[in-house]
Amino acid sequence: MNLGLRIQLWLNLGGEGEAANCINQQPLWGDLSNIISRNGQPLRSLTTAGVPVPFCDNTSLVFPDSTIDAVITNGVPIDQATWLGPGISSNEIKRVLKPGSPWYDNGRLVYRKP
Repeated sequence: MNLGLRIQLWLNLGGEGEAANCINQQPLWGDLSNIISRNGQPLRSLTTAGVPVPFCDNTSLVFPDSTIDAVITNGVPIDQATWLGPGISSNEIKRVLKPGSPWYDNGRLVYRKP
C-alpha cells in the first residue's frame, strides 16, 4: 500500500556522525576509538547506538547514482588532499545526488543537480 510517504535521504559527508536525520559518512582513515563528536561522544558509541555511519573512501562513495536527496559538508576539504588523506570528491557528491537535489557547504547552497 502506497501512503504517499516519501523518505528523505540526507548525507552528511565527513561529519562527526551526529547530524540528526542524516546518514553520516566517515572516511576510511577514521579511527573510531579516537574520533569524538561535537557533543563529546566517541564515534564508536554513536554507531553502537544506531546512528548510520558508513565508512568509505572520500573519492568513491558507497551510494548508487542519484539516490541522495541532499548533501551537507561542513569544514571538510573538497577536491584536495590533507595529511590525513583525500578530501571529499565533488564529482562523487554530484553523482549520488538525485536530480534537483541540493548540496550545502558550510550552510550555503553551492550546487543543485540539474
